[in-house]
Amino acid sequence: MSLRLYFRVFVFIGVLVSSLSQTDRSSQSIADEPEYYLLKKAQYYFGDGAEEIRLVQAESTPAEITQPADFGVDQSQFTGLGNTANELGGRLDLSELLEPELPSSAGTSLNSPAEVANFEELTGQVQTAAATTAPLDIVPASTFNLVTLPDVAQTLIDVATTQTVKARRRSPIGFDPRVRGYYEGQIQTTLDGGFQTPVRGDLDAALAKFDSGLIGSTEVISGPYGLRYGSGFSFINVTSLPTPRYEGGKEKHLRLGSHVRANGGQTFNTATFLGGSRRSGYYANVSYRKGSDYDAGNGLDIPSSYGALSVLSGYGFDIDDETHSETKFSFLNQGETEYAAQFFDVDDLKHYGITQNLIHRNECTGLGYRMTAWLSNTEFDGDTTMDSKRKNNFPVLQRVDDALRTASLSEDPNRAIPSSAEFLGQVDGDLTTAGIRAGVTREINEESSIGAGMDFRYVQQRIRERYDLSQFQIDDPIFGTGLPTAEVFDPGVYTELAEGLTEDWRIAMGARLAFASTQADAAELGENSNFKDVNGNVNRDLDVSDILGSFYLMNDIDLAKHWRTKFGFGYAERLPNLTDRYSDGLFLAIIQSGFSRVNGNPELSKERNWQVDARLDADYENVRGHISVFHSWILDYVTYAANPINDPLGARLLTALNTDYATMMGFEMYGEADLLEGVQTFAGLSYLEGRDQVIHQPLSGITPLEGRIGIRLSDVSGDAAWGLEWGLRMAARQDRLGTLRSVQDGLPPVTLETETPGFGVSYLRGYLRPSDRVSITGGIDNLFDKNYYEHLNLRLPADDTYGPTVVLSPGFTPYVGVEVEY
Repeated sequence: MSLRLYFRVFVFIGVLVSSLSQTDRSSQSIADEPEYYLLKKAQYYFGDGAEEIRLVQAESTPAEITQPADFGVDQSQFTGLGNTANELGGRLDLSELLEPELPSSAGTSLNSPAEVANFEELTGQVQTAAATTAPLDIVPASTFNLVTLPDVAQTLIDVATTQTVKARRRSPIGFDPRVRGYYEGQIQTTLDGGFQTPVRGDLDAALAKFDSGLIGSTEVISGPYGLRYGSGFSFINVTSLPTPRYEGGKEKHLRLGSHVRANGGQTFNTATFLGGSRRSGYYANVSYRKGSDYDAGNGLDIPSSYGALSVLSGYGFDIDDETHSETKFSFLNQGETEYAAQFFDVDDLKHYGITQNLIHRNECTGLGYRMTAWLSNTEFDGDTTMDSKRKNNFPVLQRVDDALRTASLSEDPNRAIPSSAEFLGQVDGDLTTAGIRAGVTREINEESSIGAGMDFRYVQQRIRERYDLSQFQIDDPIFGTGLPTAEVFDPGVYTELAEGLTEDWRIAMGARLAFASTQADAAELGENSNFKDVNGNVNRDLDVSDILGSFYLMNDIDLAKHWRTKFGFGYAERLPNLTDRYSDGLFLAIIQSGFSRVNGNPELSKERNWQVDARLDADYENVRGHISVFHSWILDYVTYAANPINDPLGARLLTALNTDYATMMGFEMYGEADLLEGVQTFAGLSYLEGRDQVIHQPLSGITPLEGRIGIRLSDVSGDAAWGLEWGLRMAARQDRLGTLRSVQDGLPPVTLETETPGFGVSYLRGYLRPSDRVSITGGIDNLFDKNYYEHLNLRLPADDTYGPTVVLSPGFTPYVGVEVEY
């Protein structure tokens, strides 16, 4: 089966293929369809003299698929594929992938069985019973195509049905994602199969490496069930669009786009060149984004300027009808970027990445394999010299200057320190990741499959900070902190099995074993390192090895015609990241109050997480919905102990440690109803709670109760020329404040968060397609100019001189985007 079929099938995401199963097949019947698949594949059928595209009904094994667009599937949106195929003479180009066909259906299907099959065929992933994993969301290409936000994490949190993903906004192009309270390090992120992690968590974003318009699908697994991707507690897997193929021979095309967000003067311009032939294809995308400070709801300018040039290119070819090669290269050149309420800004950041995938799927035997190799490097440098760090209406580093002045005068009150004295800081770092992954599956029949694979992941990371305090006449004014060159070696193997026990009951299980080790270069430690004793000798073992195990068992049961449940449990062990193990006094913005110096602990134990999940789905003709609940018991949870008194630079001192026992639990609810043809309403609710059970205090970084309601209008004429959505997002007051134990024995725990008021913020968004080749998107975020901020947002507490400095969220933000394809 050619990749042309895969592309056409992806174009039809969300089709109720059952209605097409009644169509005359002229040359073949459903009975002729091979029975070798967990989910049957759609097929092409060709009539005499003219192409005709038809789909075969997939077996009813639905999965939790996020809406193919923010506006819902019930749009009958975009042009009819049959007409498009005839107009283009059977040609398939990237525009068809970027504007997928969604024929008329009865509302937004949260349970589209075709989407899991299509996602697997599109990406070539070697999946085993993906549809049986309870906390799974797949966000397809059309969602990213209908927004004007270049950041993947921002798009994920704006999708109504992906309720498990939240994020801390560090800049308009840098979001720190959280999945059900799991943070960076506990989340495994991959791009086209290659492992991704930020070079420094507060100054880099793994999900901001390229134009989101080139994303084929993003898969979010909100639990320890993605063990084929590594040892983690949750997983975000981003897959870029595959390279195109053209049945009519060689072709070349161009896609141009321009997007403007008025608040902050943000612009996002992109160009994609693509072409190919019947057996090979390519594309090259170049995008540039730039912005300045945005206005909060009260008119305050929030430092947030940025500039970034990104490139994503791909070349693919068919080795034979079942085997395909895809090579992708990504590049990011990020210029001066402001990070509000943080110690440093970025002057320059460069990222290079390459992935190579070899994908094989044999329809007759049900055998498939995928081999992935990747290599990436990120380097950056930054400092404290941008004017925005010392704005009068947004004071940040003035607090540090005052703390240094006070410390200096306490040593010698006669020192004459000029009022203009400023401390200076510089930072640079680099990160390299490399690895290979290979997996094979055998689909025995529609309900049974078995898979196994191996992988190896390598990570090298280094960060250096240098400070000059000479303007404050302090002894030893020049010093450094950092993360010495540290490495991760992480080989592993896994196996998975799916089996249909009865007609209505399916199970999936899997297990993983990894042998991981970390080490750091002791020769790079400074004289005053936290890892040295008073004699200057290294007193900590910097080489640590761990055995990491993971397994899960999931049940998928059809309760009745319109009801379905999934439940099960998983267990995973994960390696503490290099920052937690080897940070040597780094100034990291990892807590809500912003300034913190972090001392790592090489002796940290691995984290161990037990999680149970249950989900109930209802799927009627005009009403659909689900409710999910989960509970996690995390042993040796990695957290910090805090010094109750700030250090001389005004930063809180944190020391990494394991707490014996922490828990997280919560639920997500979502429902939607078709009121009239082309009119749909929706609502959602999510809740999360995390506690350190040893000190009986809330964990930090836990988002409050949040709900959404809205209504969608869409063109049902068949042309899908327009769509409109209004929504209201509501967050409750968060008074469950993150608390850490004190570094000093006998002292009470230290509360490091402040209460966040509740808020409700509204939006309006829509799209217009005057022709097949022109797409216009637009809308307004924060429709009523609400002044608010998120609980995860940074804030510097009030002191004797300055009031609180809070990273407020953007105010009234109109935006518009236009894309033209040639």
